[in-house]
Amino acid sequence: MKNLQSFLITLFLCGALQAQTFIVKPYLQDATPNSVRVMWESDGGEDSVVHWGEDESLGNTTTGEPYASAGGYVMHDVLIEGLDRFTKYYYQVETGSSQSGLAMFRTPPFASDEEDFRFVAMSDMQQSWSDPEIFDEVVHDGVLDYLDNQFGGEVADNLALVLIPGDLVDYGNTYQQWEEDFFDPASDLLKSVPLYPVLGNHEANTSYFFQYFHLPENGTPGYEEHWWWKDYGNVRFIGLDSNAPYNGEGQINWLEEVLGSTCSADSIDFVFAELHHPFKSELWTPGENDFTGEVVELLEQFSTDCGKPSIHFFGHTHGYSRGQSRDHKHVWLNVATAGGAIDYWGEWPQFDYEEFTVSEDDWGFVMVDIEAGEDPKFTVKRLSRGDNYEDLDNEEIDRFTVTKSNLELDTPSAQHPVDITISPECVILCGTDFELEGMHGATHWQVTNSEGDYSTPLVDLWEQHQNLYFNEDSQVGESLTDEHVLGLEANAQYWWRVRYRDKELNWSEWSNEVSFTTGESSFSANLLENPGSENLMEDWIIDEGICESMLAGDCAGTNPYSGNRYFAVGGLCEESEIGRMHQEIDISMYADSVDQGGMQVVFGAMMSDWSGSDVPDMRLVFKNQNGYTISTTDYITGNQTAWLLIENIVDIPALSRIIRAELRGTRNEGTDNDSYFDDVFVRLGSEVECNASVVSIDEPLQNLTFTAYPNPSSDKAKITLPKDWSMETTVRVVDSKGRKAQPQITFESSNVIINRTDLSAGTYNVTLVNGKFWGSTTVVFE
Repeated sequence: MKNLQSFLITLFLCGALQAQTFIVKPYLQDATPNSVRVMWESDGGEDSVVHWGEDESLGNTTTGEPYASAGGYVMHDVLIEGLDRFTKYYYQVETGSSQSGLAMFRTPPFASDEEDFRFVAMSDMQQSWSDPEIFDEVVHDGVLDYLDNQFGGEVADNLALVLIPGDLVDYGNTYQQWEEDFFDPASDLLKSVPLYPVLGNHEANTSYFFQYFHLPENGTPGYEEHWWWKDYGNVRFIGLDSNAPYNGEGQINWLEEVLGSTCSADSIDFVFAELHHPFKSELWTPGENDFTGEVVELLEQFSTDCGKPSIHFFGHTHGYSRGQSRDHKHVWLNVATAGGAIDYWGEWPQFDYEEFTVSEDDWGFVMVDIEAGEDPKFTVKRLSRGDNYEDLDNEEIDRFTVTKSNLELDTPSAQHPVDITISPECVILCGTDFELEGMHGATHWQVTNSEGDYSTPLVDLWEQHQNLYFNEDSQVGESLTDEHVLGLEANAQYWWRVRYRDKELNWSEWSNEVSFTTGESSFSANLLENPGSENLMEDWIIDEGICESMLAGDCAGTNPYSGNRYFAVGGLCEESEIGRMHQEIDISMYADSVDQGGMQVVFGAMMSDWSGSDVPDMRLVFKNQNGYTISTTDYITGNQTAWLLIENIVDIPALSRIIRAELRGTRNEGTDNDSYFDDVFVRLGSEVECNASVVSIDEPLQNLTFTAYPNPSSDKAKITLPKDWSMETTVRVVDSKGRKAQPQITFESSNVIINRTDLSAGTYNVTLVNGKFWGSTTVVFE
């Protein structure tokens, strides 16, 4: 009895005849359809007794063996067996003369019962000194109030379990934090539903974690409860340990075996893994972890090979993020923060990753509803409690649904450009409309210069319907059926295709491949010297860190996109956390055109990195004849594992005489700085006006001419429509560089009103599409 006899005698002599008190009130662990564990901690007592039954009269008793806790108290762990599946039970625990209140739980169903269920996921409730009551609020005003308001009845009737991906307390080795900061605030929830946590970094691998939790013991022998799996209904939950030294090959091998057996388990429709560290984190990039990237890769391949969607739940970064893998039915879900200090926008290194569609700096939790039966699906809701600046009461700020079945979508048709010659500055790819109104989730465009070969596409654009980052959704007003592509060579032939995705992560088939040819460009040749490192580092000046010229395979790097060499900005053979280099271009020969405001510059490169974590980026700095900076562009970034064309086009400010092209590589993971560049370019010119209308291959649209008035205008322009023109009209507006603009569009009687709002002064091309008719005009805002 773990030396309990003498320990309990000592406790008795010190507190004779006093009733024992609960240090940690009863909570549930490791439930199965036929059993459950009840655990608690008391300040004394030789008895571990649970009275239980199917009604409040109880009638059954199960006992366990108490043992000494690390805090000098007594732990109780009682396994109740012989229960019926998916059945409601009441229970009460007893230690000496002390009894807990009456509580209720429900046993899990078999998968064959096809029962729907719900669970909550939240993370990083580690107490913040500035907001110590947040976790209590999340539990009571959040989870419990939400369940009561939405469904009524008992908690266990509406909730199956709780997932917590780590950082339950702030200092894992401070014993009283487990009682005071975690179990006390959570007791009203955990007495009714089982909890399944994993270790975060703040637990510090403390023995207290393993004392308080009895998790499934089906991990690698010797590492039980570091990693484990648990089935509930048609879902397999997998707990993982992303902390060193446990985040290694042994755990990955175990995960591969578990996923292999899960693939052939007909009873399992979904796999949900939880681990603490993110692979990618928009709100706090220093918290990223390559081990999680290995886990994500395994889950992605499992979901594709086995037809079973998956999620990885994580925390560590104190905020909410939701993303999805491009080519797999796999969801990325940060379910923090439930108490820890929020990682606010602008406070830390942050990055807008293409996988994520929503990131919010807030407190809150996630509810997941599972539907079983013939059409299994899950629905995820983020319920926010707000932040230090705005209180929210379980406001639903994100919701999405994923189906197990791959719903068949109509294959889009590549509409324009098709078999025509077009200016390289005017390549606007257009596809057909999406079949399901309001359900278009993403579009994937690919352009190649090798017919039928998309293994390394020149353009590989994945555009999602939403991108909520830094409190702004950059996709508002954006069309997913057309895409302006820059940076293509003049007088060249290209082939392209497109596919669509719905919001439930189902992809269509690729469209048929079509081709087009580019004509003469209105931009100059590349003004950079040694743009692809073929002359080693010649013509480039290193400003910070290590920058290297690499051959294919040098120091475990990559292969060049073209030629024999590429740039590693940040270094591979030698490495630095940040690398910077630049080249300056004298543009004084273009002075007249620049000062008249008629010149643009298109710049970019082929960029890639090793795993998607390190960040290659580029910007331009405009200087006057004395070398003083006039303005600087934003960085353009290309952190993806394959070479991809990344480019931008901007106006050249008046009085510019020098353009400084800067390349930067930032290491976020590992020792190498895997920030790669090839074929860097800077080209000057004046962009032509491009028509943004959709052109049908089979039924060409009939072209009409419109007039806008007043024109020029300072605030708004009116376009009068024909009498038989329906008000179901699509209006597209692009600026003089062919970029999508977002004025406010209103309809009044038979008129379309273009409200300038915050558009800059300039010329805008307006296209109106209605059925088989289209028309365009030009509006000038002064």
